[in-house]
Amino acid sequence: MRVAITGTTGRVGRALADRLAGDHEVIELPRQRLDMARPGCEGLLERLSFDVLLNPAGLTGLEQCEDDPVLARRVNALAPGALAWSCRKLGKPMLHFSTDYVFDGIEPGLRSEDDPTAPLSTYGKTKAEGEHAVLAAGGAVMRVSWVFGPERAAFPERIVSQALAGERLAAVADKFSLPAYTKDIASWVAAWLGAGCPAGVFHACNGGEPVSWHGMAREISSFLATKGIEAGEVQELKMDEMKAFRAPRPRHTAMATRRLEALLGAPPRPWQEAMMEHLASLLISR
Repeated sequence: MRVAITGTTGRVGRALADRLAGDHEVIELPRQRLDMARPGCEGLLERLSFDVLLNPAGLTGLEQCEDDPVLARRVNALAPGALAWSCRKLGKPMLHFSTDYVFDGIEPGLRSEDDPTAPLSTYGKTKAEGEHAVLAAGGAVMRVSWVFGPERAAFPERIVSQALAGERLAAVADKFSLPAYTKDIASWVAAWLGAGCPAGVFHACNGGEPVSWHGMAREISSFLATKGIEAGEVQELKMDEMKAFRAPRPRHTAMATRRLEALLGAPPRPWQEAMMEHLASLLISR
């Protein structure tokens, strides 16, 4: 299968390109080749020979989206919709990646694929608009959350770096979701391809109980202790104390993975297992 992938310099895009290249012919579409900020970018698809389009590209910085809502809507909403309608015209399936930030996060618990969206931020609102456009064109949407992996440093790398430097650890304790490991995301997408590229919304995150960033940091600290690296206690922070958070963020966005489980035939592995695998490889690379 010829799989076209946008945003291959990003974390998810890079993971998809690396994982799928073993079984498919991958057509990489980094921003230099397909710029989502440029109107008419979908025209490239008519000149490509591909079987399916994966679209993990997007503008993900919450504060950047607040500062430039026009660009955010162009990249996160209008361009995905245009790509989806172009794919429909060409008779090709499309999988668009979205986020748990499309939910308001007011109530604790797991969000189902059918729960209504009610985003708080410009980022969330533009991603929700992009979802609606892709689904209207017959495409599929895969929502991911708190993504980490070897392709680019994220929250786990920051905690490990601070611990190795002997710095005091601190993380937000009143915001909850479920992490998603890029290697697992890529495997789930491979299963989606193998199932014939079904349409609809899929929640793609690792299993387990919803966790805060503070809870994740404590898990990382405990793992480091087993390797002889004493990181100490992790200080609890509150979202309201984070001056860098100018954009509103939802507090409870952990997602249920019912449709993904039906696709895989089993639940995604727990986030702790995926995190330990990532941390082990991270320490080896250092």
